[in-house]
Order: sequence, then C-alpha cells, then structure tokens
Amino acid sequence: MKIKIIIKIILFILPLFCLAQSDKIFISATLDSITKNISVKQKITFFNNTGYTLDKIYLHAAANSYSNTNTVLGKRKLEDRNKSLYFSKYLNRGRINDLTIFIDKRQPVFLLRDFEFYEINLFNPLLPNDSISLNLNYNIKVPYDKITGYGYSSKGTYLLKNFFIQPLDFDKSKPKLESFTDTEFNPYRKTDYSIVFYYPNDLYIEGDLVKEGDHILKGTNYDAVTVLLTKNKPLSFLYEIDGIQTEVTIGYPIKEELKELYYKNIQRELSFLKEKLGTLPAKIFISSKIKKDRNFVGVDNINLFGLKEWVMFSDDIKIDLKMFQQIAYLTINQIIKLDKNKYHWISNGLLTYYQLKYLKKYYPDTKLLGDLPDDFSILKIKPLKYFFISKVPLIDRYKLGYRYIATQNYDQPINENFLELSNINQYIISGFKSGLSFNFLSEYLSQGIFESSIRKLIQERREKEVNALYFQKFLEDVSHENLDWFFQKYISTNDRINFKIKKFYDNKNDTNNIKIRITNKTALAVPILITAEKNKQVINQKWIFSTKKDSVYTFINGDYSKLLINKNYIFPEINDNDNLLNTEGIYKNKKKLQMKFYADVDNPNYTQIFYEPNINWNNYDKFILGLRFYNSSPFSRPFEYSFSPTYSTGTKSLTGAASLNYNYDMENGIFRRISLGSGYNFYHYDKDLSYKKYSGNLNFLFKKRPRSEINRTIGISFNSVEREKNPSKLWEKDDYSHYNLLDISYSHSDNRLINEWYSKTNFQHSNMFNKISSEIYFRHEYAPNKKITLRYFGGYFITNNSNSTYFDFGVDHITDYSFNYMDYLGRSATSGLFYQQYIMAEGGFKSILDKSANKWITSLNGEIHLWKLLDIYADIGLYNNKAKPTKFIYDTGIKLNIIPEFLEFYLPIQSTLGFEPAKDSYLSHIRFTFNFNLSAVINHFRKGWY
Repeated sequence: MKIKIIIKIILFILPLFCLAQSDKIFISATLDSITKNISVKQKITFFNNTGYTLDKIYLHAAANSYSNTNTVLGKRKLEDRNKSLYFSKYLNRGRINDLTIFIDKRQPVFLLRDFEFYEINLFNPLLPNDSISLNLNYNIKVPYDKITGYGYSSKGTYLLKNFFIQPLDFDKSKPKLESFTDTEFNPYRKTDYSIVFYYPNDLYIEGDLVKEGDHILKGTNYDAVTVLLTKNKPLSFLYEIDGIQTEVTIGYPIKEELKELYYKNIQRELSFLKEKLGTLPAKIFISSKIKKDRNFVGVDNINLFGLKEWVMFSDDIKIDLKMFQQIAYLTINQIIKLDKNKYHWISNGLLTYYQLKYLKKYYPDTKLLGDLPDDFSILKIKPLKYFFISKVPLIDRYKLGYRYIATQNYDQPINENFLELSNINQYIISGFKSGLSFNFLSEYLSQGIFESSIRKLIQERREKEVNALYFQKFLEDVSHENLDWFFQKYISTNDRINFKIKKFYDNKNDTNNIKIRITNKTALAVPILITAEKNKQVINQKWIFSTKKDSVYTFINGDYSKLLINKNYIFPEINDNDNLLNTEGIYKNKKKLQMKFYADVDNPNYTQIFYEPNINWNNYDKFILGLRFYNSSPFSRPFEYSFSPTYSTGTKSLTGAASLNYNYDMENGIFRRISLGSGYNFYHYDKDLSYKKYSGNLNFLFKKRPRSEINRTIGISFNSVEREKNPSKLWEKDDYSHYNLLDISYSHSDNRLINEWYSKTNFQHSNMFNKISSEIYFRHEYAPNKKITLRYFGGYFITNNSNSTYFDFGVDHITDYSFNYMDYLGRSATSGLFYQQYIMAEGGFKSILDKSANKWITSLNGEIHLWKLLDIYADIGLYNNKAKPTKFIYDTGIKLNIIPEFLEFYLPIQSTLGFEPAKDSYLSHIRFTFNFNLSAVINHFRKGWY
C-alpha cells in the first residue's frame, strides 16, 4: 500500500519537476580581434516541455539577420530610418559561417529558413519530457555596432547579444519563428548557461551572467545572454537591500568624479524598487545599448551648435532619472516573465507607473524645463518664465507625450502587438499611456491594493509567464472589483477618454446635493473622479461610472469654489481643458479667459487665446506688420481658428488673413481625419493692386498602417479670387479680375528612407477652362546622403476659353493664380531679382525661358548629388500651344544647397538658350528658392516616427 502511495506521489511530482527543467547551453568561444570573428564550440541540451512529440527542433541564428538588407532586421531598420545596415560593407555585416551540427556523433539534415532559422530533422522523435543534445561548431562574423548597438565598436569594445545560436521556444507544437528585430525581446526559453570565453589580454569581460574568473560566465537567463569585452574595467557596485544582495554593473565609461553620485543614487533606486516590487535580481548589467535605448529623454543639456550650452538639470538629477529608468526596466523585465510582443504593455506600463511614483516621491516640485527658464535669457530678459510650460511639473511629461500623439490621431490600442506599434508609440502607447492607465487603475482600486497585488503577483509567478487574463483575474481576486471595463474594453480600443464638465445646478428636491452635467464625448465606459475644491483644498470626491454620452450626477452640496473631473490627470485623457467649472463669481459655470503671448501648452484653468507678432514681406506690400490671434497649440484641436489683421507698409493700407478649420478624427472607417476649412486673404499682387481670396476646402486623410510611411489624401477646394485691375488698363478686356476655381485632387506619398516618392493628380474647373495635371516625384538614395531625384509633370487643357496666358501651364515660372504660394516674393515681376525666384511647380525648368503652354505640357526634371552642397540638374520637356507646333526644350546646370529644400540656388549652364555662362548679365540667369515653411520642417523631422 505504501509503495502504491509512493508511486502516485512520484507520478504527481515528476511532471512538475519536468516543467521546471531548463535548456542547457555550454559555449567555448574564442575571439579573433583582427578579423572580428568568434570561433564557437557549443553544446545545446534541448528539453521537450511542449507536451507534444517533436520530430524537428529549431535553432535561431540571429547573427544572420545582419547578413543582408532583405532580412526582417534589414527592412525594419529602414522603417526606423536607420541606413547603417543598408549601406554597410560586406565585412561590417554579421552572419554565421561554417556551421556543423552533430547529434550522437551523426550529422542531421537541417535547413536554413528565412535567413535566421535552422530547422533540424531529428533521427528519432523527441518525446514529451525527454531531452536531446546537439553539438555545434561555427564561426560568428561580428557586425559593427552602428547597426543595432551590438557588435564591435571603433574603440575596440565588443558588446555581444543574440549572436550565439539559441534553441527556439514552441507554442504547443509550433515553433516561434520570430525574427530578430532589435526590440530587446526574442522567443527564447529559460536556459542554464556556462560560457568559457577566450579573448586578447588587453580586454576585460562582463555581462548579465555571474562572472567566475577572467574567462567564465555562468547563470540562468530567459533571454539571450549579454557579453561585454572592453578595454576599461567596468564599474560594479554591490548592495544589500533588505537582506537581498544585488550587483549592479555599468558597461559604459563613467567619469571618476561622478562615481559617488552613481553609487548613492542607485542605492536609493534599488530601495524604492525593492519596496514596490518585493524583490530584486541578483545582478543588473547596464550596457551602452540599454543606456541609449532606455534614456530618460528631456533632461540633457541644450547645446547651440557648440556656441552656448544651457544646463537644464544638475548632474545629480540627470544621473538619478536616467539610472532609475535603466535599472527599473532591467529589474521589471527580469522578475516578470511574459510574451513581450503581446504583453509589452504590462512590463512597460509598470515601468512608467513606477517612474511616476518615483518622480512624485523625490521630485514633486521639479519642473519639466528644469533650470532652463532661469538660465535662458535675451538681453537680461528671461522669456521662458512667461510661458505656462515653465510651470508644468516634470511628472506631466507622460501626459504631454500621450496627448500630442492622441490629438494627431496617431495613437494605437494599448494591447496592439509591440512589433505593430509605430516608433513613437513604442514609447508613447506601450510606455506612457500604459503607465498612466495603471495609475488610473491604482487610483480606482486604491494605490495600496494595486501595488500589493503587483508584489504578490511577482512572488507567485516568479518562474511562470504572466498574461493579460491572469493579470486581470489576479487583480480582481484581490480587489473584489470587476475589471472587464479595463482589460476587455479599454486597452483594446482606440477610443479615447474625453470628458467635459458642462454645468452644475442646485437640486430643488434635495438641498443636500447638487447636480452636475458631464458629457462623455466618446461614450467609453470608464469610472471617473469628481472633485470639489475650496481655496485649492480638496473638500469632497466621488467616483462615478460613466456609460452614457450625456449624464447628470448627484454630488454632495458644499462650500466649493471649483468642481473638477480628472484632477491631477489620474487617467489618460485626450483633452483635459474642459474638466473645470468655477462655482462662484462672474465666471460661475465657466472658465476664465486668458490672452497669451505666443502659443503655449494648455493651461486647463483658462480658456486661452494666443497672439503673436505677424511679420512678412513681399515686393508689393513690403513689410507686412500685425498680430495673429489663434487658438492652436502643440496639441491639435477639433476646431482651430486664426485671425491676422496686418498693415502693409508698402501701400499704407490694412491687409490680413483669417482661417477657420474643423478636424473630425475617425476611429472607424477608411479615413483617419476629415478636415473642413475656410479662409480669407487680402494682400497685394502688384504695385498698389490688391487681391481678395475666399476659400473653402474639404480634405479626407486616409488611415495607414502605423509603421507605414504611406499617406493618401483626397482634397476638394473652392477658391474665389477678386483682383483689382490696373487703372491704366481698364480698357483692356481680360478674364482674370474675378474668377472661381474648383479643385479636386488625390495625392499619394511614400516617404521611405531609400526610395521616396510622391504623386498627385488634380482636376481644376473654372468658367473659362477645365484642366487636368499629374505630378510624380521620386528620390533614391544611392549612397549615404547622396540622392538622385526625378520629377515628372504632365498637364492638359480639356477646354480653354481664356483670352490670356494667365491660366497657362508655366514652363519656368508660374502665375500662381490660385494664390497658394505665400512665399512668392514678386509674383507679378517680369524682370529683376524677384523674377529669379524659383518654385518647383508645373514645368519646373530652372533656366528663364519665358514660356507657357495653353494646350498641354510634359516635362522631366532630374537632380543628382555631386559633392557636399553641390548637385547637378537637368530638365527636358515638350509643350504645345493652340495652333502652334510642339516645342522641345531642355536645360542643365548646378544646384547649390545652402539649406536643402528651404534655400537653394540654381546656376544654369547649357540650355535651349545656349551656353548660359557666356550670356550677358549671367547673374540675372541664376535662380533661387526661398521656402520657409514651419510645417514642412516638422514633417521632415517626424519621418519614421509616426
């Protein structure tokens, strides 16, 4: 009987014991620092814990992802606007060479799939809970570190991760064939490592495993191991926090005078994390890669081209904030096991959540701009102190980051797979929004319940993976709250939280309570907190659960000065500017009005109108001086307006412009945004001759894949133009003093890094003509920072009853009869400097040919980079006028890029006119572009991020 009991106990314990089994890897590696090769002898013991019989196992050779530009890594790096792999030389790329595999001294058949995965056919099926050993011999060609941060550096340092061959994990019976993407997570299994590394005597070894002697690293890891070989001995600190010993090793150089600051700050950071998480890893290794990828952005000094440097934060604060981010990231990812593609938001959200708590505890009064408002001055004036952003606390960085992306309608659901997130959303959504959402959950459940649940979760799941369902159940069991609204709906939707407190009024039937009307603009069912204040002190608070778009809630009556929802931004809301009502005074049931000089971040206590000087210039108005009043801020609004009354110094008369625009962001459907706008302009187009332009436009912006650079837009616009006629030519008949234009266009752009292209097709109708045109622009980078550009333009008049050349297709100049180019300095000039201004439009010729086409035109413009700021260009084309033969034209020359795309000069050489440098007054043949467009600058720098 006892024997049967013992057998049953063994049968019960054995599967549990098997589940705890780890793969084992022994590596003997030798570095050749001359050839940048590592010779490897490796033994892998693979344990089948899948519960299925396997006839194949899979090995991951992530080093092969560096071998060419067609790998997943190669394609993703281009998406990230990183050209280092694309333009790297063969000798600087990584790969596995000379691989041999033996199982019991026999060589199995194996196949390389998708550059990275070795499919090994086993001689015999591998049963569940059984293991098999493989002996490998191969060479690693180490890539240079400019591609991912891993590899060899110009300073002789080697940071190695994901270069040794690893066994892949399985999802039931299917291998996780997940390519290396340089996202710090891979489909590997818990593995016991033993590494013996031979290297030149002038190097030191370190890594995330325990160091045993000068050549041996040992330990258990759930990820690929990190090994550092460096000429400078890495700095290590040993701490004991509440009985737990933790070694922190910094794998990048630290200034001697700062080491004490590092030691002190890391000790405080570890103590904080131990309190919050309940445990700490035995070793934390911070590599230069982690330092770069997990940098605390926004605290570094500001350097003005080496001429002036402003210190925003002291070394003590900078070190603390940066090290906390790095240490907290490594700690959380070591002690919480999860699928980082599916459940990245759990680990990254907790990282941001604890950053919020750390800032709140140690830096509650530190401002977002640090000491910059005090240090930055112009003529002893400190302008930044005037702006509200100088008063914004550092902790609001997460709020501002999320709101910026959300108001652009570029955010994504929290539980979107990490690999599908755009570059900016890997920070904003996976980090900022998830962390703010955990803060929301913590406030709702109470901070004590949330944080104690996390500690308990870590303790119970130390060796097991966590997923969303388990996380939800765990929190529900502890809090006794139904959290379906958060885990099943909120994190899965792109609907944003957006409330507005509209009005409060007395409850006639109950004097002890008041009624508050609140609008839930997206009808997203979430709890919200109502707060009542008096003299900035909280008097009453109440949680309510909002499920309808417009609801009235009962709240305790009292002596209040303000009613607020979402006080202190406890949940991520797209717009918190309408969350406050005054309950007394002349601003009762509304907010105060504030006029603010220059745009600023929103101050939720006021309804703001911004104003700023408006200074412009053209050859007819001369200096245009005035003020612009507007409501747009760094955060896109549904309704935006701009009014700009100005004074023309050239004509000594009033001029100006105005615009109204409404943006409707769509969560569902094929469009990302529908924009409806109208405008009015009144300026001068010639000496003492004014024009008025009334415009209306409707734009449909298509949705796109978040990591895609493709943008598509349908535009419909109507322009009505009134031009003042020259009094000396009133007797002349013309058809362009008053005209209306209807434009319908479709544009498609793909702003990829190497091959960028743009196309636009436009149909234009007026009572005098109908025309259609098409433009295709292509730019190819054929070597680092060397590009070839081609542009095609074709235009055709379907009908043309105009009696002038005013509406013709321009060959080398455009009349801009739509008045769209506000940087056109001398639009009516026929000679002189302003006639030399060049705008890339229609025919696009640089030589001054003084030609136009009233029937059709086709042209091809080309440029190729020559040297530094110099390009060479060439244009060819055909054009036709009614009742005249078709003409062929061409030009060539040199382009001087002072500020590319903004200030450029064109020096013609050979053209239809002949050899132009030999012409009289050659300087009058030189063309220039001047295009200062702030939105173009912003779009240029945001490429690749969203």
